[in-house]
Amino acid sequence: MGGHLRQTCGGLLLALTLTTPAHTQIIPTGTPAADIILTQGIADWRLFVTCSALDYQTNWHVVNELYHDITAASAILKANNVPDDAIAAFAAAADPEALSPPPDTPFANVLDLCLANKDWSDRWVDQAFTVLGRDLPKAFP
Repeated sequence: MGGHLRQTCGGLLLALTLTTPAHTQIIPTGTPAADIILTQGIADWRLFVTCSALDYQTNWHVVNELYHDITAASAILKANNVPDDAIAAFAAAADPEALSPPPDTPFANVLDLCLANKDWSDRWVDQAFTVLGRDLPKAFP
């Protein structure tokens, strides 16, 4: 496996361990490509919400943009006749509180996630991640 892919997969696996299983549930939309984009988007947003948490202003900006992305994605899903329960499950899974590590998460785990994804702030600035409002329409004909 290439270094970047290994780092991405390792970071994604660590990100998934920083949340409870209930928060990672996505009800299938009926479009597998949309499900993949939603899952990747949630993983990306989890990284940004978590790693920006130590800087209030950056975290506020990340969470604000996340709310805009959730709203855009929900509208796209609704326009493509995705069932309401699937949209609600997505919105719950993408909520900033659901994406934040549980309060009892050891700081070392959070640090490991952010260090495994050292380029997270560059990716944020460059929008080199799954932006649902931009990427989700590609999943629908």
